[in-house]
Amino acid sequence: MSSERNPSDGAANPATPDEGDTPFKSASISSSSTEGKSTSKRVLILYTGGTMGMRPSSDGSLAPSAGYLTERIQEMSELQSPEMPAYTIKEYDPLIDSSMMGPSHWVAIATDIEENYLDYDGFVVIMGTDTMAYASSALSFMLENLGKTVVFTGSQIPFYEVYNDARRNLIVSIIFAGNSDFPEVCVVFNDKVLRANRSCKVNSSSLDAFDSPNFPPLATLGTSIHENSDLSLRQPRGALRVHKQLDANVLVIKLVPGFSDESVHALVNHSKNLHAIVLELYGTGNGPSKKVGLLEAISTARAKGIVVVAVSQCLRGGVSLSTYSMGKDFKDAGVVSGGDMTTEACTTKLAYLFGRLGDPERVAQTFSENIRGEITDGNDRSKRKYLDRGDGPSKASKILRFKL
Repeated sequence: MSSERNPSDGAANPATPDEGDTPFKSASISSSSTEGKSTSKRVLILYTGGTMGMRPSSDGSLAPSAGYLTERIQEMSELQSPEMPAYTIKEYDPLIDSSMMGPSHWVAIATDIEENYLDYDGFVVIMGTDTMAYASSALSFMLENLGKTVVFTGSQIPFYEVYNDARRNLIVSIIFAGNSDFPEVCVVFNDKVLRANRSCKVNSSSLDAFDSPNFPPLATLGTSIHENSDLSLRQPRGALRVHKQLDANVLVIKLVPGFSDESVHALVNHSKNLHAIVLELYGTGNGPSKKVGLLEAISTARAKGIVVVAVSQCLRGGVSLSTYSMGKDFKDAGVVSGGDMTTEACTTKLAYLFGRLGDPERVAQTFSENIRGEITDGNDRSKRKYLDRGDGPSKASKILRFKL
């Protein structure tokens, strides 16, 4: 298979729900008034579920409550400020936990952005935090030639609680989506705006739940919002193209000392639909390469057309398979380097590439290329300076002047 699949709507065979998935069936829509606004900016808010809009259920546990978050948003006096964008809320039915979301839900979100693209200046997706890095990374690949800002956000504490992080996360997300010049998918959480396909959830209980280990924040929050505008992706030259064909037959294997080669062999030999394996290796891409069984399993996988990609178990840094002899053994066996990509970006990029290209060899050849800012290109000196210098405002930072 060497020809590229239909990139625009992939709609001939969009991602279908897996067994156990709860697909979105319908949605309710509410809009704010533009009366009295000093700005003509408009933002579409897509609410899929998650902690932000939860309330205690009869047994005391937190659960989604249809209509509740929409009501709370409409009551927020901050959003009535003349300088705030007007907004429309689309609340999906049913509201679901992010752990239940998958490719079919990502396609639904991408489709709503596509269908409303010309009517809004930016988009905010509210969802649960557990798989937000996966969903936002997937959207970053699916939305080709994106010329507007798409923000993913949520909260660790629901609006229901007096003390919460929901209010600020939502306000900043609307501000950023409506006023930013970043033509890409972002994650807004706590005091940072992160490139989506560089982000990962690093803390299950802190309000500072997300980080971007190998790339600086696109913006930081203090008394003002400081945008690092020279980190932005370039404005596209073509029209938006939405790729809805995703192939999520991807498996992640985290190596641990003393693991059994037989397990990997069994996965490779008996799986009928597996298309890619992501190996989380030690350090810069090391592993027990002298274990003949593991290399044989990798060779068998490659012979069956299964792409094998290596990423690092370390939070920061990445894979360089040429640094040590052990890594080189994996490279010689056909393992593709994931560089400094997150596991979330790696898996969703594979799903996107297989859905678009189909052919395993083309996917393997294309995988290490930087297509949406998801991997550090050694030739990109401007990005390298940031990695060497660390976080903080850049010389080209721009201030969005809003009171937080």
